[in-house]
Amino acid sequence: MILWLKGVIFNVTTVDLKRKPADLQNLAPGTNPPFMTFDGEVKTDVNKIEEFLEEKLAPPRYPKLAPKHPESNSAGNDVFAKFSAFIKNPRKDANESRLEEGQVR
Repeated sequence: MILWLKGVIFNVTTVDLKRKPADLQNLAPGTNPPFMTFDGEVKTDVNKIEEFLEEKLAPPRYPKLAPKHPESNSAGNDVFAKFSAFIKNPRKDANESRLEEGQVR
């Protein structure tokens, strides 16, 4: 999404994770996409990849996408992480009680 928003031309390759190609397994052993490589270094953390792309694909050639205040980004990441955990929780009854008690913030 970041590459698209910045106007970078790129190719998308889909991978069957049940039958990963050997070169992909060797590139980032023990991890699943998304990840990226740059100058031989593998980046696997999505937030670090976003930060890296924002730094490397900077104005004036590319638009700035990062928020004006960095704490806005960390607040958004925190909300996203908690919301993801909430919707992935297999015990929906536990979610309801946590909401009633105000534990999901």
